[in-house]
Amino acid sequence: MNLFETIPGNFFSILSSKNKELYADALMLLHRAFQFELNIETGDYISALIGLLENRSYEIEDDDEVAEGGLTLSAKARLILNRFVAAGWVDREYLDGSFTEVITPRTYAIQVMQLLHDLSDDQTREYNSLVFSTYSGLKEARDNQPHQMYEAVVNAKANTEKLVYELKKLYHGIRGYLRKIQGHRDVNVLLRDHFDEYKALADRIYHPIKTMDSVYRYMAPIREIITGAIGDSGRMAEMRKRAMTIRRYDSEEEAGREIIGDMDYILDVYQSLGAIVAEIDKKHSNYTKLSIDAIRYHMSADQTIGGKLVSLLKGFAASRGDDQARLYDRMERKLRINRQEFIDGRSLWHRNVKSRRISVDPLAISAEARLSEKEAERQLKFMRADYSLLRIRQYMDALFGDEDFLSTEGVDIPGDREFILLLLSAIRAGERDTNFSVKPGIGSLDINGYRIPKLTFSRKGGGGQGVE
Repeated sequence: MNLFETIPGNFFSILSSKNKELYADALMLLHRAFQFELNIETGDYISALIGLLENRSYEIEDDDEVAEGGLTLSAKARLILNRFVAAGWVDREYLDGSFTEVITPRTYAIQVMQLLHDLSDDQTREYNSLVFSTYSGLKEARDNQPHQMYEAVVNAKANTEKLVYELKKLYHGIRGYLRKIQGHRDVNVLLRDHFDEYKALADRIYHPIKTMDSVYRYMAPIREIITGAIGDSGRMAEMRKRAMTIRRYDSEEEAGREIIGDMDYILDVYQSLGAIVAEIDKKHSNYTKLSIDAIRYHMSADQTIGGKLVSLLKGFAASRGDDQARLYDRMERKLRINRQEFIDGRSLWHRNVKSRRISVDPLAISAEARLSEKEAERQLKFMRADYSLLRIRQYMDALFGDEDFLSTEGVDIPGDREFILLLLSAIRAGERDTNFSVKPGIGSLDINGYRIPKLTFSRKGGGGQGVE
């Protein structure tokens, strides 16, 4: 569905107008009234807007209809309310059987106001309570209220989705502080961000994850309850029937698929929850290190003559045109820079270091020479099959023939394959699945250009079957 089939085209205009800050505060007033009142009376909301508008300026919009007599606080409040009505945030209507006018926020406007409230709110996120609520609901349904297991699973999935959302928001919030480090050059700003803003974030959100045991304590029990429910056909049938009574599905098969999908999602999340927290740990450690390094750098470098010269030269390199020319003139008049040298006992000689430097072009690797992952895997399987334990046994059985002893002095090695098989036979001799053992001799042999050690193989009885 197209977004603007649901909301008016000018819905967000109030958040981009010249009075956007005033409109945002007025929306928060409306959101607060919605939380505490079932019916928001127009007069009460106008009174609240008048209190907001004291010592606040309001600039006339292009389509505002200003009554004669100027803009009083009451007139400004009504202009704001009219703007909300025109942009599709609220409707004005009368209570049934009375002349009391009320303001009714539209459904999509309620969701957007909640989003704006969350963006401006820095309250602590209850990660641990989400995990405990999931566990307690599932355990209660399993032990005492089995007919409500369906509702427990639905609630567990909602809590799990919120848990993942909040943890990911925390992870990307730390990344936002990392980006701030790169943009700040003022050590005071870095200190404020680190010790005021980020420390407050860590104390309220990050440290409870690490110090309170709800997340790690209930991960395994939650997976155990869900797995047990999936394996209980009677309980799954009861959950499907319970879901049908809510009339959300056309058939029990459709209900069963969605229930299984919800339970698989919960299992997957609690299987990977440790990895998510580990990534947050890495990002937290990375921010702490980079922030402290940046603070130390700016506190030390800027207080030395060398640091000030570096800053001056950086400013000169970044300037252009007339600005650079003026800066050059000032540097030439104000700075005296001379080259200073000295002579000591090591100035008249230096140790000669012999080295051989060879400059050659690196060998080019053609695209045809590179093996794809699939081709490399195929080659690896081929090599394993060609030199498997079964092939080694077959090779040695052929060399033994009817004899029980074999010396490498009488072995013929016509090619690389036989050479490799003979060496692998010496390495794997005596293993449980081989039917021969080896005894090393003294010296080595040169057979058809292959150098091998002197070895004596002896056949042993009762060897296991070879494996591929």
